[in-house]
Amino acid sequence: HTITVKIIVKMLIITFGIILFFSSSQSKSLFRPNLPLGEYRIVIDKLYPCEKTKNYPLQFNWYLSKKTSSITELKGNMTLLIPFDDTLTIDFNYASWGSTGGWVPNAYNLNTKKACSTIKYLVGNAWLNFLEGFNIPTNKCPWPVGTYITSGIDKKKLEDMNFPKTYFYGKYKVMCRYRNLKNEIVGCIVMEVNLIRPWETPI
Repeated sequence: HTITVKIIVKMLIITFGIILFFSSSQSKSLFRPNLPLGEYRIVIDKLYPCEKTKNYPLQFNWYLSKKTSSITELKGNMTLLIPFDDTLTIDFNYASWGSTGGWVPNAYNLNTKKACSTIKYLVGNAWLNFLEGFNIPTNKCPWPVGTYITSGIDKKKLEDMNFPKTYFYGKYKVMCRYRNLKNEIVGCIVMEVNLIRPWETPI
């Protein structure tokens, strides 16, 4: 009788262990923690010039336009009165969306030289999609003087970038200013983005 009880207890322990193993394996695959930072997916919400009244040598007249319910395109043009090259510097100023609403400035700042090469690295796989969409005649730096127009680039093709792999989730406004060797602003563009969890769907 005692032996039978021991066998039953062992069987129950083994069965319980197997159930725990499979349930924990499954829970790992479904575990979606609501942490404030981690790996993210970048979703571009808006793109627009910093100051429409300023005639900078680098003019980025970009905007987003809905093509269908599931496809949004980057449209517009850019006029380069000077080459977009590595003599320029670029500074990024990040504002974050506050918990009570409104932009909180200077969430993060980055200033770097070699603007063209830096952008090429940061945008990663989106670089070639961008060049192809605007019919820019080179895939290297610098971009030559000229006016470049796009009939539309699927914005999803522009969201595969080389930004840091983990960051705080939320909504950000990134102002990109380009400066020449005299530290004069020669171009400026604003991008509003959402950093969401990989499994989340954009609102």
